[in-house]
Amino acid sequence: MKKILLSCLLTVILSVLLAGCAKEDTVGEKLCRIEISDALEHGRVAVLEQQSQSDVSAFFDENNWTEITENSVDLTPKYVISLYQEKTPTVIKSKNDEPYEKIMEYTTYENSETVKVSIGGDVVNNAISDEFLSGYYIGSDKFFSALSDLSDASKG
Repeated sequence: MKKILLSCLLTVILSVLLAGCAKEDTVGEKLCRIEISDALEHGRVAVLEQQSQSDVSAFFDENNWTEITENSVDLTPKYVISLYQEKTPTVIKSKNDEPYEKIMEYTTYENSETVKVSIGGDVVNNAISDEFLSGYYIGSDKFFSALSDLSDASKG
């Protein structure tokens, strides 16, 4: 039951959040930023700025992922990929004037096709346990190829 609830919750929240990243020819257009960091060294590997919804969808290729049972206990994290969406402009100014807010976080692992997908803390203000906001998937070859290409490009 928990797996079904988690899957439904992740799907609904991701759909709603990423809908805001859709590139339109309107004034209210929201774009996304993808930051890829080395999980162990915490150094930034690559940043993709001003990404449209189609850019985000093409990079992650999530339609070709397979949901699995949580199994990252013995795995070593390799990359942390943070997906940010432009904030909605408001009259009220916050302490944090960053133009983006984190909506999703993806963790890949050494020698594994496993990807942990978590809803970003900016979305829920860390009010809900990570166990209810995360799911595990087998990522697609296209996703890992794009990730590898960005990593290789940053090295040389």
